[in-house]
Amino acid sequence: MQLREFVKECHQRDVFKHLSIYIVSGWVLIQVFSEIREPFGLPKISMTYLLLVLIAGFPFYTYLIWRYRLKPAEQDSDRSNNLKIVRGEDVDPKENPTDKTKKHLPGIRFYSPFQKMYFAFLTFIFLLSLGSVSWIVRANFITEPDPGAFTFPSEDRNDKVAVLSFENNTMNADLDVVGKMAVDWIIHGITQNEMGQVISPKVLEQYNTVMKASIVSDDENSILTEVLKPGKVITGKYYLSNGKLLIQCAILDGNMNETLETIEPVSCATDNPLECIEELKQRLLGSLLGEKERWTLYEEEPPNYEAYKMILEAENVDNTDPEYLRIMNEAIALDSNYFEPKMHRITYYYNIGEFGKTDSLIQALARDDLKGSRQKNIVKLWNALVRGDNKKAFTYLKKEYNWEPDDLNNNSSTMVVALQFVNRPEAVDSIYTKQLAMEKIDSLNCLTCEYRFYTKGMADIALGRPEVPIEMFGKYGTVKEFYWVKDVLLYAFVRTGERDKVDEILTTVKLTGNNKIWRDKCLLLGKQFLLQGKKEVSDSYLDLLLGSFEMSDKELTEVELEQMAMAHFYKGDYPRAVKHLEELVSLNPDDIDFNAFLAMSLWKTGGVEKAEEVLEQLEGLRTDYQYGAIDYAKARYHAFTGNTDLTIQHLIRAVAAGKRYNPGTFHDDVLMRPYRDLDAFQNVLTFWH
Repeated sequence: MQLREFVKECHQRDVFKHLSIYIVSGWVLIQVFSEIREPFGLPKISMTYLLLVLIAGFPFYTYLIWRYRLKPAEQDSDRSNNLKIVRGEDVDPKENPTDKTKKHLPGIRFYSPFQKMYFAFLTFIFLLSLGSVSWIVRANFITEPDPGAFTFPSEDRNDKVAVLSFENNTMNADLDVVGKMAVDWIIHGITQNEMGQVISPKVLEQYNTVMKASIVSDDENSILTEVLKPGKVITGKYYLSNGKLLIQCAILDGNMNETLETIEPVSCATDNPLECIEELKQRLLGSLLGEKERWTLYEEEPPNYEAYKMILEAENVDNTDPEYLRIMNEAIALDSNYFEPKMHRITYYYNIGEFGKTDSLIQALARDDLKGSRQKNIVKLWNALVRGDNKKAFTYLKKEYNWEPDDLNNNSSTMVVALQFVNRPEAVDSIYTKQLAMEKIDSLNCLTCEYRFYTKGMADIALGRPEVPIEMFGKYGTVKEFYWVKDVLLYAFVRTGERDKVDEILTTVKLTGNNKIWRDKCLLLGKQFLLQGKKEVSDSYLDLLLGSFEMSDKELTEVELEQMAMAHFYKGDYPRAVKHLEELVSLNPDDIDFNAFLAMSLWKTGGVEKAEEVLEQLEGLRTDYQYGAIDYAKARYHAFTGNTDLTIQHLIRAVAAGKRYNPGTFHDDVLMRPYRDLDAFQNVLTFWH
C-alpha cells in the first residue's frame, strides 16, 4: 500500500479524528493545569511530569485505536471475504507451503496491507515518543558536571533563609561589629551545612539600591517579602544586662507575621562575644533542622575578633589597592586559621595580574585542613581559574552560585564565566531569568548591575537576538555614561543596520564623555562593520577617529598611538600602521598584541622576512599564566596570511590554555571572519562544551 492510499484510508476510518481528540485534549489539559498549578501549590516540575505522561501515552493510545476501533472492522471485512485471522504458531507450513507472509509482531500474522502500514506508523510514533521522553528526562532529571547542564536549586520547597541585621540595643556603637559577626557566623553555618539558600543583609541592601521604586511599598521589609520571598526569616537583637552581653534571636515565617520559634538567649562577657555567637549559632542550626535530621557542625573555630573587625573595615577599600592587601595580611597575622582574608589576598593578586603569586597562595591554602565544603569548592574554583581550566571553573562557580543565587555579585560572575570562559550564551540567558527577583532590577547605579546587563546583552547578540538588548536598554543610548550598556547597543544596532541609532549614541558619547572613550567607540564600530562585511561604512568611522588626531597639536599618548595604529591597520593602510606599531613595540617590547599586529603589517607591506622574525620573537615572550595569548597572536598572524591549518592549530592551543571568548576575539575577531563557517573553527568555539 502506498502512503497516499494509507492516509486516505486512515481518513475514511476516522483515525486522524481520534488522534486529534487525544492531542487537543492533552493541549487543553496542559493549559488548565498551568492555571491551577500555582493555586494548588504544585511545583513547576509537575508540569514536566504531565508532559511525560501525555507523550508516553500517545503510542499506547494509537494502539488502542487499532485494538478497539480498527481491528473489529478488519475482522468483519475478512470474514465477509471468507478469510481467517490465525496465530503464527498455529500455521503448519506443510498445509500451506506457498504462504510467504512475514511476521511483523511476535506470533501475529498480518493479512491486510493497511494493517502492515498502520503498525509501521505505530512503530514510528513509539520511537518518536521514546526519543522525546528521553530528551526531557535528560534535560530535567539527569545532573551532569557539564556547563551545558546548568542546574539550579530545586523549587519543590522554599528553602530560602533570610538572615537580617541584628539590632544593637547596647547604646554602644563600638559593639555594632558584634551584630555583623553574629549574622556572618549564622550564614556561615547555614551554607556549610547546606540547609538552604541564604539571603544576607548585603543582598537585601543590594536590592534596596537597585530595585524599581514602583515595585514595592514603603515598608522597609517589602523587598524581602514581596520580591526575594524567603521561606524563613531570622531576626535578632543584643543588649547589655548586668555587665554581660545578651544575644537573642527568633525564626519568623517568610511573611514576617508569625514567629515560628524563639531561640533561647545566650550571654557572655562583653570582651568575648565569640562565645555568645558560636553558642547562638549552634542553637539556631539545631532549630532549623527537623527533629529526625542529623547534621555536622562546621568544625573550624570562629575567627579572632580583632581580625574580623579588620575584614569589615576593608569592605570599602578597592581590592586592587595595596591598602587592601595590608589589611588582609594583618588579619592573617592575628589569626592564621582565618580563611576569608586568605581568599581575599588571592583575589588581590589575581586582579592585579600576579598569577604566579596567586597560584602559590592557592596551593598553600589547598594544603590546609579545610573542613567546610564551601571553602573546598572556592579553593577548587580558584585553582581552575589560575590554571585556565575553564570548564572546571564554571562547574565550581555554579555550586557557589547555588549557595547564594540572589547575590548580585554571584549572579554577575556566573554569567561572565558562562559567556567568556566557556562560550555558553544560552546558559547566560537561563541564569539571568531564573531568579524572578533579578528580573525586577531596573537600575544601573551599581557597576555590578551594569556589567550584568552588559553580559546579558552580549549573550543575546551571540544568540542572534540583537532586538532583545535594544528593547531592554535602548533608553540608555542617549544618556550620560553607561558605557558598558552603550557598547551592547552599538553591537546590536550594527547587526540590525540602524546607522542613525549608531550615530546618535556616538554623538552622545562625544558630548558627554571624553575623547578616549569616543575614539574607543569609533574603533569598535570600525571593527564591527568590517566584521559584517561593510568596509566602506567601517572606514567612515575609522576616518572619524583619525581625523580627531589631526585637529590636535599635542604629542600623542601611548593610548592614542595605539588607537591610531589600530585604525590604520583595520583601514588597510599598513605602511602607516607599521610606523606606529614599531613605536609602540619600542615602548613595550614584551607586548604580545603589538608584536603580532606589527608582524601582520610588515607581511602586508612586503617585509615577509622581518615579519617572520617578529613572529619568532613572540615565542621568546612565552611564560606561564598567559592563558593562550601567544598562540592566539600566532593564530591571528596565520589567519591574516591565509594559512588555515596553522590558524586552527594555534586557536585550539590558545583556547585549551584558557584564552577567553572576550569581545573582539574568536567569532568576534575581524581577522577570523574567513574561517567562522569551518567545522574546525566551530570546534574551537565549543571546546569547553
